[in-house]
Amino acid sequence: MKAREIAGALRKAGIEEAEREAEEILCHVLGVDRTALYVLDPEVPDIKYRLVTELIKRRTGREPLQYLLGEVEFYGLRIKVGRGVLIPRPETEILVETLIGETAKRFSARFTALDLCTGSGCIAIAIGKAFPRASVSGVDLSSVALGFALANREANCVDNVSFASGNLFEPVDSAAAFDVIVSNPPYVPQDDLKTLQPEIRLYEPMEALDGGEDGLSFYRRIIGQAPRYLNPGGLLFLEMGAGQGVKIKEMALASGFKSVLIKKDYAGIERIVIID
Repeated sequence: MKAREIAGALRKAGIEEAEREAEEILCHVLGVDRTALYVLDPEVPDIKYRLVTELIKRRTGREPLQYLLGEVEFYGLRIKVGRGVLIPRPETEILVETLIGETAKRFSARFTALDLCTGSGCIAIAIGKAFPRASVSGVDLSSVALGFALANREANCVDNVSFASGNLFEPVDSAAAFDVIVSNPPYVPQDDLKTLQPEIRLYEPMEALDGGEDGLSFYRRIIGQAPRYLNPGGLLFLEMGAGQGVKIKEMALASGFKSVLIKKDYAGIERIVIID
């Protein structure tokens, strides 16, 4: 079985980037990089034929490629993913990049950070990797997601990040305070969930996507409670959905914050909020 055969099966199932995904599946199964795939044009050995056909079946059933491969690259890290944890997106890399840039300008290397709705732990681990002397905490309600977060911390050799189970600030000590709070919370309005592409709607955890009736339920709670957990001069970083910036800014100002900056993603959509 060759890449073109796999691509043909994926294309029939409506997979847009069939050729690229076929190559990634083959590289994963054969343990080679894409250069070797082109140069050697290897045939799938009989011992791995069943595995390839199983992966094709799962992908044509619209299971995300990242779940099939078991990992995804995120901000230079290899992040393990699977059923029960949200797949990190490129937009969230912008959140991390923005946070790292702003944090480096404002705080010492020993700052403290809290990542709410940590999921796979990708944000917390990226911060911990960039700032080895910082103390980073991640919180999530899902035990499955926290299992991935712990595995990702170990796989990326980061020892300054801890994870706790709970609902937003619930497991955080009432006396704790942080220089940075960050979150990529669920922000899809409930009526929009059914319109998501099959890979998301059928496989990714709805609790990591469902933002309530207007998509803003988590922002109300995070922004409303954040002031009591932020050190003086602390910053709150949030990822948001398209068109949510105006209401989030109103929430922040009503909660006593003085400054709200909004940054666009690569598609020109308002995506990142920096609240001071």
